[in-house]
Amino acid sequence: MRSKIKFAFKCLFDNKVRFFLTIISITVGVTAVLTVNAISSFGVKQVSSELDSLGMNGLVVSAESGNAVLTSSDKDIMLTVNGVDEVAPVTINTVKVRSKDNKETKGMVWGIDEKAGNVVSFELLYGRLIDKNDIKSCNKVCILDETLSADLFGKENSVGKTIELTCGSGSDTFQVIGVVKTGKGIMQSLMGNFFPAFLYTPYTSFDNSPDFNQFFVKTDPSYRSAQIAESLKLELDTNIKAGEEIAVTDLAGQKTALENMLSTVTMVLTVIGAVSLLVSGISIMNIMLISVNERTNEIGIKKSIGASRKDIMFDFLTESVIISIVGALTGIITAQFLCMIMSYLSGYTLSLQYSVILYTVTVSAGLGIAFGIIPAYKASFYDPVEALRR
Repeated sequence: MRSKIKFAFKCLFDNKVRFFLTIISITVGVTAVLTVNAISSFGVKQVSSELDSLGMNGLVVSAESGNAVLTSSDKDIMLTVNGVDEVAPVTINTVKVRSKDNKETKGMVWGIDEKAGNVVSFELLYGRLIDKNDIKSCNKVCILDETLSADLFGKENSVGKTIELTCGSGSDTFQVIGVVKTGKGIMQSLMGNFFPAFLYTPYTSFDNSPDFNQFFVKTDPSYRSAQIAESLKLELDTNIKAGEEIAVTDLAGQKTALENMLSTVTMVLTVIGAVSLLVSGISIMNIMLISVNERTNEIGIKKSIGASRKDIMFDFLTESVIISIVGALTGIITAQFLCMIMSYLSGYTLSLQYSVILYTVTVSAGLGIAFGIIPAYKASFYDPVEALRR
């Protein structure tokens, strides 16, 4: 076996230009498949992570009708429903944010309590988060996201600074106690000014009303989110007044549907990239057919000294598989190098998936066999006398 592989490499290197050009075609195909898949898979994971950080891994309970309100008693009711892990009240308002240097921008202020971090993912960069004392004392404090902090103060760490929040005709001064990194980096880059800056305050300090816009609900992963949403709706409907309407939105279900759609897009893009592999397989067949025609004399000599049809087929199949595997390995190295460059330039980590690498190498070897079988079969049927005459 070793001698046959060694002989196959010798035959391939006898025509180096043809050998390397064929390898390049396979390398391009494998690189295209792996790179497209790496970029698409990264996009799916990043969007999923960012949606989680924005609270889209649970449920949202909100008052739909004009006279409907949500109160602390509704929170107690929701906590009794099976599958509900945590409930965080939220008030949301659009505000104008102004620094002492009169830098102004629009933002979305979230009035939250000390448990909001259990529902919406916060990555604290500087300072601290909102605690129970801030809620109880109605402290005029706030947390900025890093983008808003940089816009207002020219730096990410703005702990200790003060800002003015204006909503409608009223305004108040708040002290920055923390800066967080939210998961909206890529989405903000894509959506630009359409994606507002976020800041967070104790709900008691910005709007001291006992009512809330909505509740964020963190669910137990062992329960179906749709089932929990239905149970919450039933419980809340039995406690509301006539004419009021409470809506329960299954963000987790919507997130799953979006992830499935993005995964489908990833698969489609990967398949499109795989078309180049098919073209590479055809080039293997063409090269091997040319090789068979050029080596008819060699085939005649082998058959005249006792080589069987099986031996001849194996020799040519070995060469086609070697071409495809070497091209696949070169493509993997190239794709990894491209991912490293894109990671360095973008600041995000792109990596190849081992399952896709294994699949690509297997497909490449399969193409080597599939497209090499016809030339090998043709070579095995040469008549030794006729082959020696050529």
